[in-house]
Amino acid sequence: MMNWFSVACELQRDWRNDIEGLGNLLSQRIPNYRNLMNSYSALTARQS
Repeated sequence: MMNWFSVACELQRDWRNDIEGLGNLLSQRIPNYRNLMNSYSALTARQS
């Protein structure tokens, strides 16, 4: 059995393809994933 998360990741296949679209989908459904995205964005903004 699979859940929607594993199906979405399997359809994505390669994380270089439309990562923003999948990231937005995951962040709407998984609050912890949204926190991870926000932390990564803040980190990369500081390093620039």
